[in-house]
Amino acid sequence: MPESGPEPSPRWWALTRGDIDATVAQVGFNVAQTIIPAILLVPVGISMGFSVGHLLPGYALGFVAGSFALAGLGVGLAKREGRANVTAHVYINNVPGMIAYTLAILLPVYLQTRDQDLAWRIGAAAVVWTGVIKLAAAPFAGAIRKFIPKPATMTVFGAAMYTYLAMVLLQRIFDQPLVGIVALAIIAVAGLANVPVTKWRIPPFLLAWLVPLAIGLSIGYVHPAWQGVSLQLPFVRTPGLLQAMGLAIPYLSVIAPMSIYQVLQDIASVEGASAAGDNYDVRLIVAADGLGTFACGAAGSIITPVIAALHPPYKAMGARIGFCFWTAIIYLAVSMSGLTLFISQLFPWAILAAMIGYVAVGVGRATLHRVEQKYWNAMLLGLVLPTGAVVASAVSSALPALKLSIQNPEVTSALNRSIYWSSLQGLGNGFLFLVLVVTAMITELIDRNFGRAALWCVIAAVFSWFGLMHSPVMRWGAQPMYAAGWLAAALLVYSARWWRGDLAAPR
Repeated sequence: MPESGPEPSPRWWALTRGDIDATVAQVGFNVAQTIIPAILLVPVGISMGFSVGHLLPGYALGFVAGSFALAGLGVGLAKREGRANVTAHVYINNVPGMIAYTLAILLPVYLQTRDQDLAWRIGAAAVVWTGVIKLAAAPFAGAIRKFIPKPATMTVFGAAMYTYLAMVLLQRIFDQPLVGIVALAIIAVAGLANVPVTKWRIPPFLLAWLVPLAIGLSIGYVHPAWQGVSLQLPFVRTPGLLQAMGLAIPYLSVIAPMSIYQVLQDIASVEGASAAGDNYDVRLIVAADGLGTFACGAAGSIITPVIAALHPPYKAMGARIGFCFWTAIIYLAVSMSGLTLFISQLFPWAILAAMIGYVAVGVGRATLHRVEQKYWNAMLLGLVLPTGAVVASAVSSALPALKLSIQNPEVTSALNRSIYWSSLQGLGNGFLFLVLVVTAMITELIDRNFGRAALWCVIAAVFSWFGLMHSPVMRWGAQPMYAAGWLAAALLVYSARWWRGDLAAPR
């Protein structure tokens, strides 16, 4: 239940026990994940030094802009409702987005031209386009939220974090079993079982970071290499950005689906926050994300931020607004000091993955609580659909490291024989759209709204035709067979109104 009564002078910037936990997790996630593009590009010949100096710094500027906007919206909500337990939305770099833009935009440009500067500029332009699309979608976010059935929105919310990100990253607890299992045990005791750590109630995420880190240092698993402090601006001037935006237009096949997916995740995150008691204006939340994303690209970064589906678990751990402000300040300091690579080594994935386990449980619990039991059939099917994207992402990330290209017919043939690659791509490409369509269709069928259920199948057919679903590229006629399948499904679903006479009549 929300706390009642106004707070005379809310110190929104204060770090409560929950804010300390959230700040530790947020700094760790953002620093550790930011270097993913640099790691992916080393095997193809783009040096770590170039990536750290060009691809990464601008994320700090966009992250600060978006975080400050989200903190401001949190302060406004707290003042309007006169309560101190408002939690700010969680801002974080988007792992699917950075992998997609690195492997599907920057990498092909580099392989074709061997010009790393051109590849970087087009990658940054792609992020600018993403910000533009988010800002354009912001005024309509409320209407989109009303049109999409709540069970579908909540299932997209759960699929993004509970299924996809947890399945991608949770296994990394065992990167170093001793460190990871200790971190998991602390999270299980102090987080999931809510057992207080001493009478001072030490923040569990702080403990789950420092104790396993000490073990990792002692056994040599964590061995940070000090590279000194060097002042670095939180942006890199991108020459010819407008020209680069023009050159990035052919890659809208990657940019548009990823941008729309991120808008849907923003909307789903607002729905999750509403389930936890914080009712934000979805238009302002999407606009804040759009502002931060645009700033990232304009500052030269190829990393897109997004509103993470983490509001309910962060609220449950006691986080309020302060973590959103201080995480941005700390990350900016890390980036400007040139210590990104050093600090990232203090947040090994064996520890972060254990924290993700706690967060994933919180997201799954919030999804279950928000979806009525009669819609669980739709939700449960939606939660397993991202498995194709998980496998496809793992394979796509591994191939460049093995010096193999998915464009090679022999590689594609081998993958089709072994793991049914074309089917996996059909399931994985645009998977959040697939989750949305399937759960919305089943929800409408449960409510006997056969016309609306058929409309969702038609939407799926349109998405398939343009390549927003089931396709790695966006183009006219991208997936005609999938489009035909969904149109056939629309006719079948609509005809279901007559299958049982009056009993199936639409409400």
